[in-house]
Amino acid sequence: MKKTKKIIILCCSLVMILIVSLSARFLKYIDISALKITALIILNLLNGFIAWLAMKQTDMIVDVDFKNKRQYLIGAIIALALSVIIAVIPALCGFSLVGEHTDFSWFDLIYNFLFYLLIIGPVEEFVFRVYLQDTFVSFFENHKWLGVVVEASLFGLWHIINGNLVQVLFTFGIGLVLGFAKYKIKDCSYVSVAFGHGLYDFLNTIVRMFVV
Repeated sequence: MKKTKKIIILCCSLVMILIVSLSARFLKYIDISALKITALIILNLLNGFIAWLAMKQTDMIVDVDFKNKRQYLIGAIIALALSVIIAVIPALCGFSLVGEHTDFSWFDLIYNFLFYLLIIGPVEEFVFRVYLQDTFVSFFENHKWLGVVVEASLFGLWHIINGNLVQVLFTFGIGLVLGFAKYKIKDCSYVSVAFGHGLYDFLNTIVRMFVV
């Protein structure tokens, strides 16, 4: 009965997260930048709230320790490695996997730093690497690694909203890296992957401005 409840809540939460994520596509029709930014932040936080509510309903807990400095180092190493492989090297070879060149802007730089480090990294990692990964891992008791693969697959497919199949594939790879890092590496916690994810996205902003 407990597992059935967990599956039902998982399905409902996935549908709600999908609806919220799809609604973000309509933000492109908003011409007021401040309103668009506010709406984007709210929608991301709403996804995090849905995951938190689902965890609460299924008695799942998450340990958060901000004092362990090693977890930030691990996150930074992951971010740098991913950025070099996915963003820097392809850009130096003449093509980009992280989007087109954008002109330098202090506002964009600061905004992206805050948005990725404080919103995108923490929220997406909470949804995927904490709620979804821990849920799927609990379903595959004898083959827990399958839970990581399923979660990474969903993470990749979730990015099909952007309409780019290539991004889906390498985002699946990123999901595997972050998922197995959290699952296998000592001191690699939710804080590690949240920080690493946010830093990776911000580094891509820098690559688009100065390398692409």
